[in-house]
Amino acid sequence: MLTTLFLFFKVKPMIECLNKESPLPRVAVIGCGAWGKNLIRNFAELGTLAAICDPDSSKAAPFSSEYNVPVLSEESLFTDPTLDAVVIASLAHLHAPQAEKALKAGKHVYIEKPMALSVEDAKKLCSLAEAQNRILMVGHILNYHPAFITLKERLSDLGPLQHIYANRLSLGRFRRRENVLWDLACHDISLILALANEMPQEVVATGQAFLEKKKPTSAILTLAFPSGLTAHIHASWLSPFKEQKLVIMGENAIAVFDDRKPWAEKLQISRDYLVWQEGIPHANACFETQMIVIPEAEPLTNECTHFLACIQNGEEPLTSGLEGLRVTEVLARAEQSLESARSS
Repeated sequence: MLTTLFLFFKVKPMIECLNKESPLPRVAVIGCGAWGKNLIRNFAELGTLAAICDPDSSKAAPFSSEYNVPVLSEESLFTDPTLDAVVIASLAHLHAPQAEKALKAGKHVYIEKPMALSVEDAKKLCSLAEAQNRILMVGHILNYHPAFITLKERLSDLGPLQHIYANRLSLGRFRRRENVLWDLACHDISLILALANEMPQEVVATGQAFLEKKKPTSAILTLAFPSGLTAHIHASWLSPFKEQKLVIMGENAIAVFDDRKPWAEKLQISRDYLVWQEGIPHANACFETQMIVIPEAEPLTNECTHFLACIQNGEEPLTSGLEGLRVTEVLARAEQSLESARSS
């Protein structure tokens, strides 16, 4: 039984170190593609990479040689008793079935986003992880970015939150099985839910299917929360420039997390952006903007370290299966909104 399905966990904001006195988990990575190669590198550098797997042997062979680890088939990987954890970086539609096999085999599991392409599959994985007493973690990497960690620590500077908006834009890569919201917006949904600490009561999505019928390549998602907070996300595969920006508006200040900026400029807070005259708000032309100093670290290294530490300590991950389920539920509601708009 899932008894904590919709609870938001309070966790330490800083990424913990590995316990040097405990054995390091032995990790296998499924998927040696554009993102899988980064996971392979990180787990190798952390000293825990024990095997890799990819249906395309030509992709796996160079990593096997470079990191001196075997290439295993899926079947042998899941049944190998020496492997403690499986990291899944395959195609999105394979995430849920591969994670199910790994959990049933008694492995801890890290799944890249999206966790699953349906709420039913996401719930099944959460139930299975609980029954097997195994760690289930989702790769919502921006939760492990030093800028976002620092932002959460400074959230009280903003005052009560009023509105959040995010732009996640690029040119391609075009997905065949999932639309742009499942591919890109899941990042910002995860961050917004972490800041809101509640689920939205309203989810509305609009999208444009320029390249393939019924599959939006550009979409806007609007969220409304019980507290009165609102948010919107613009996600697109059809932007000639790349943008990765999160803006958080509070009563007292506005914070901007811009991951395309140089490290020293990724996080800024603007105070006193409004002045009130006779009960009417006006933009303050002299508002103060401060660049926030953040520790420099690779978010993926933080994320991989957190996964290993959770296995060692038996702790719930920051981006647990339940967190992934909440993101999946919002995406499913967005999909329903798109369907309703098409049929009306």
